Amino acid sequence: METVPTIVLPGMLAARLVRIDVNVRLSRSLVGAAEDMVRLARRVRRPRLAGGSDGAETGAPHVGDTRAIRTWTKVKSGALPTDGVRRRWVGPGRGELCDGCGDPIASNETGFEIDFRNALLLRFHVECFKTWESFDGQRR
Repeated sequence: METVPTIVLPGMLAARLVRIDVNVRLSRSLVGAAEDMVRLARRVRRPRLAGGSDGAETGAPHVGDTRAIRTWTKVKSGALPTDGVRRRWVGPGRGELCDGCGDPIASNETGFEIDFRNALLLRFHVECFKTWESFDGQRR
């Protein structure tokens, strides 16, 4: 098969080369922006967690931690379930009320969502979650 030569005028060739160069630069900047957005989305979806403990803290929380005290009181009295958990999620707060202390979970705070088998969903602040989790399915 023979190729047919394309006739391109010198002025048109220069204009096409300039347009190609502009499109390549624009594409590179778009790819860079997309990579930044993917990195940010990964951080939001999978926040890094640190810390932990080797054993459950079973005693009452410190006197100065009012959120943990309110949560501890609810769990101790049976107002919050501790068994039947199906899934747990961690992410930024969305302004919803904490089921432990009753305060809103702000967007600059980490929120925990606990999904139970019976379609119950609980939301906690970090300190409220740690207090709730310390009961580990048992009331003492």
